[in-house]
Amino acid sequence: MRKVLLTALIIVALALAGCASSGNPKVADFNPATQIEYGKTTKAEIKAMLGEPNGKKYGANGKEIWVYSYGQAQMKPATFIPIVGLFAGGMDTQGRSLTFVFDEKGVIQKEGSGDAQIEGGSGRRMKKSITEE
Repeated sequence: MRKVLLTALIIVALALAGCASSGNPKVADFNPATQIEYGKTTKAEIKAMLGEPNGKKYGANGKEIWVYSYGQAQMKPATFIPIVGLFAGGMDTQGRSLTFVFDEKGVIQKEGSGDAQIEGGSGRRMKKSITEE
């Protein structure tokens, strides 16, 4: 009975140790094409949809820029298997960023987004895919 309990605890610990995320999870599902109207959507509306931005800055033209981001990484289960993990292990990472540019009245003028997917193995391969709109 103790062996079964110990094995179950080890499996749960490994499963929990294999996943991490950072940033605003609302960014992952946000679709600017259907949720934003240029020249109409305001900072208050963006904040209501996504919350506080991860970063704010001002352009040389005085326009305010808000940046939202989200990243998630998950270890491949094979990583935790002795010896096999050296060849079949690794980590899959996904990320997304959204950038909004507001005029001096707080109305959205421009939007940009980018997605990244990285599939990494234990020193043997890395597949990278980045898209920007």
